[in-house]
Amino acid sequence: MGALRPVSDRMAEIKRMRVHPDFQRRGFGRQVLAALECRAIELGYRTLRLDTAEVQVAARRLYETAGYREAGRGELAGFDVIYFEKSLG
Repeated sequence: MGALRPVSDRMAEIKRMRVHPDFQRRGFGRQVLAALECRAIELGYRTLRLDTAEVQVAARRLYETAGYREAGRGELAGFDVIYFEKSLG
């Protein structure tokens, strides 16, 4: 599952992206991410951003291999997080 949250007319944030543990490592996360990116383009967004916990190594690799670049680090709800962004062209 995953969702887009508007940030501005040109930017959206990916929220709540996850795959049930029984179905991880089968490419579903990459499919969800690609679908969210396509929908963002349809809606006119030019940039996507997201955050993930520093300890979520698999998620970080997914985003990095999909073209997301680190845009900062911080803390949310007691977790160290990494912020990522991607230009959609």
